[in-house]
This record gives sequence, C-alpha cells and structure tokens, in this order.
Amino acid sequence: MARLARYLDQLVEQGAPVPARRLKGEYQVSATYIAAQAGCALRQVNNHLRIERRAGFRDYVRRHPGSCPLPTPVTGTVDGRTWAEALDFTEIPQLMRHLSTACFIVMAYLTGMRPGEVMALESGCCPDPNPPSRHLIYGRVFKGVVDQDGNHLSAGQVREVPWVAITPVVTAIRVLERIAPDGLLFDTAAHVIPRGRAATGRTIGFEAMRHRIEDFTAFASELALRLGRPHETVPADPHGAIGTARFRRTLAWHIARRPGGLVALAVQYGHLRTATSAGYAARGRDGIHELLDIETARATADTLTTLHDDLTHGAGISGPAARRAIHAAAQAPTFAGSIRTHRQARDILGNPALTVYDNPRSFLMCIYDRDRALCHRLDATDAPRLDRCQPSCANIARTDRHAEQLRQHSRALEKQVASEALPGPLADRLARRAGQLRELSNRHDQDRKHLQEPHT
Repeated sequence: MARLARYLDQLVEQGAPVPARRLKGEYQVSATYIAAQAGCALRQVNNHLRIERRAGFRDYVRRHPGSCPLPTPVTGTVDGRTWAEALDFTEIPQLMRHLSTACFIVMAYLTGMRPGEVMALESGCCPDPNPPSRHLIYGRVFKGVVDQDGNHLSAGQVREVPWVAITPVVTAIRVLERIAPDGLLFDTAAHVIPRGRAATGRTIGFEAMRHRIEDFTAFASELALRLGRPHETVPADPHGAIGTARFRRTLAWHIARRPGGLVALAVQYGHLRTATSAGYAARGRDGIHELLDIETARATADTLTTLHDDLTHGAGISGPAARRAIHAAAQAPTFAGSIRTHRQARDILGNPALTVYDNPRSFLMCIYDRDRALCHRLDATDAPRLDRCQPSCANIARTDRHAEQLRQHSRALEKQVASEALPGPLADRLARRAGQLRELSNRHDQDRKHLQEPHT
C-alpha cells in the first residue's frame, strides 16, 4: 500500500500522465497495469482509490491520461519501420483478436479451404515433415458428407487428401497453436482475452468472424494512415461486407486470370491448377476445382466478349490463329450474362472452339489447340502454359490492342537504353528486345485482318 501511494503521489507531483484506459467515452485508471507497476495486488489499487478517495485524482486522470506500455519489444516492421513504438497493455485483447483474424484470412485465402474447414482445424493439423518437404494440412471436410443412410454428418469426416500448405499458412497455424495449444485452433474460449474458461469445443461462428474481419479491415486502414501509407488502406467495398466466403473465390479468380506465376504465390496456384503433386489429382473435380472452372469459364467469356466488341468496331487481328479467334468471338453473344453454375462452366470449357486465353504478359492471345501447342513439348494438357508462350506457335493471335502494347513496351525499353547509367551489355540486350517487339507490332499492321463492314 505504501509503494502504491508513493507511485501515485509521484505521478501527480511530477504532472506525469496516469496509466489509463478509455471506457464508455472517458478515461479511467488502468488498475491492473498500476498494480503491476507498483508491485501490489489489484484489490489494493481498487480499495485505495475507493477508500482514500484521493482529492481530485479522477479529474487529474481525465486531464492527464497516459498509455500502458509493455516491456515486450516490438519487432514487426512495415518497410523497415516498426509498426508501433510499444504494445499497450489495454490494447492487448483487441490486438490478439486482430492477430487470430489475420491468421484466418491467411489460411482461408492461401489454401482454398472453405471457411468451415478452416474453423475445424485442430492443433497439430500441420506437422513438420520428416524428411523436410512440403507441409500438409490434415483437416475435415463437411460438404456432401453423409452416412450410409444418406443423412448429413454434421461432424464431417477426415479429408482423404490433405491440403498443401505454403510458408505463410504454416506460420499462421503455428501462431494459432500458441493461442490454442490443445483442441480447435479457433476454439471460442482460447480467443477471449483475458482467458478464464476451459476449451469449449465450439469454434468462433461465421457471423462473429465476419465482424472480426470488418474490424481488422478498419484496424489495417488506420495503421496504414498512421504509418503514412494511405495507398495501403482498404477501400470501402461497394458489394458490402467481405464475409468469410470471398477468400477462396478470390483465390480461384487469381488462378484463372493471372496464369503463369503473375501472383506472388505461383507455386501454390500451380499445384492447385495443374493437380500434379501432393495427391491433388486424386481429388476429382470438386471443391476448389469447381470454383476454378467457373472463374476460368468467366475469364474465357470475358475475353471472347472483349474480342467480339473490338472486332465489331473495326479492330484488326493477326497471327496464325486469327481466323480461329474470329470464329470463337462470333459465339460471344451466346454467353451474355453471368456464369453461375459448374455445369455452365464445363459446357464452355469443354468446347474446343472456345479455348481463347488472353496473355497480357506476352502481348498476345492463345487460341489453344494442344496438338499445335509449343508450350507442351513432352505432354499434352487441356490448358496452355502461358508462361511458356513461343513466338512461332501456331496458336498465337494479336489484336490492335496487343500491337499498341508492344509499341508502348518497346518505347519504354528504348528509353532505358538511352540512359547513360545502363551497362553496355544490358543496353544491347534491351535494344535487341525493343527491336523484336517493334518488329512484331509492324508485322501485325501488315498482316491484320478485320471483319467486313456490314452492307447498308
């Protein structure tokens, strides 16, 4: 009690801020933090403030609220700068909440799992491989799981084929295993701070996680502004709350529309798309593959619609596959409207006349015919390898838009070549590349075809 009295008296005498927390719009003494600082019991702080009724102390706290910094060092950085000067004791419950939410976002987005499958993961679900290789996640699946009488099994069943886990996902799981070392990784009791209950066996609900995601979004935007990075704030979504189901849909969108490793997680995307390792081929066409098919079909329909509109308005097209591209574009009006079902997607993807892929990285379109494809020399697949486009391939077509992109990129390279700071060998290599791109654009202008103008 004597230490406590001296501690509080010194703060007032020095005009120093008092450790406080904001509650219901006003600052109040952070009794737990003060107890730790003064080396006394929490009840002693409460009794002292109540019994002594220190004259004007409450008003002093309102005028001089202070933070409650913890001695824990802040090691996380954003672009080399620590994201906070210190962790505040009063913010720990909210920070822990944001941390577990961030783990859910990473896992839901970078694995392709359904939200329920993420929520059902347990501690130890991702053991370290021995010998070292790819990490695998062993979880439960719920959709379409029935017993021998055809009744839905709410508890699900263990997934026959595990998920492949890349490093960020493994890190998120390890963080959750420290929060919830036993049982469910998202057990409600483990994610309530301060803790006082044993594991419940119940996960955080979807509605609660939706609210957590919205709160995390606001936190991330506020942090970006505080660090002077307004370009990294999360803008308001015109379609409403993010929810929990969008992450795997976004994953599917990137796989379908960013082929060839344009996204940072190309390795993971490649495994999901090609189904060549870790048992993906044994899964069949369900789960994430249905979403992949839908997004791929939508991307194909969008490409065909854009091509149809360009050709209708007089744009030209060149290349060995130009006529096949024109024929495919003529069918674009058939796909007007959204593609919603897996059956609709399979109808489009199963039509060999509609295998049109835009490849902005190579400034061309691929009208895929696997018998003519040069991107697959030893194997024949149902989809092109857009990161292996060959200039002499018979599946190539270019529109005026691609030709203009070639010219723009050529000019950008020529500007780099003109720089005196560029080493000679690199300048020569860029100059040759610029010349090749300009030659391709000139060849397009010479060989371009276009639809005949309708008779009036």
